[in-house]
Amino acid sequence: MSAMPQRRRGGRDQLLAVALRLFARDGIQATSLQGIADEAGVTKAGLYYHYKTKDEIVLDVLKPLLDALPAVTRRAEAHRTRAARVDEVLGGLIEIALHEHSGFVVLMQDPYLTRLLGQQESMRQWWDETSALMLGPDPDPQTRIGLAMFISGLVGASRDPAMADLDDRTRRQTLLECGRRLLQRD
Repeated sequence: MSAMPQRRRGGRDQLLAVALRLFARDGIQATSLQGIADEAGVTKAGLYYHYKTKDEIVLDVLKPLLDALPAVTRRAEAHRTRAARVDEVLGGLIEIALHEHSGFVVLMQDPYLTRLLGQQESMRQWWDETSALMLGPDPDPQTRIGLAMFISGLVGASRDPAMADLDDRTRRQTLLECGRRLLQRD
């Protein structure tokens, strides 16, 4: 598993950290640029120096995560069997959910982001390619629902306080086993 992309340094980092915290807590729609500026201790003009629109800051906040998703798919494509491709995608999504938790929560649960990413051709293409890798050419409804449940369930499982006492290896392995079961792969 490759490391997550590194964030940029400087004034933008503070804005990005504040924006992500507010997006995860309040949702993107309810978070204003003024609210981000206030929380970051900068003027709105200071925020506008870096970002002209809310969409720009949303996409920049989630850039490491959005860059990691296609990398997972590319690694999975290198495998010969569906089982190996599924394991690569499941493992990659688990790593993203655990390492970029707040961003993953926003990605999976925020309707504003769903609409914004729906307008991004690259994200639609990523989902189509990844779904085909995971589900095969003619998936049955149970397998399609299993994939949706796994991805959505990662949000809850990665933030569940009951998982706090599990070591990283156990957490990853258990999530992988659950994903295999949901996708009818034991």
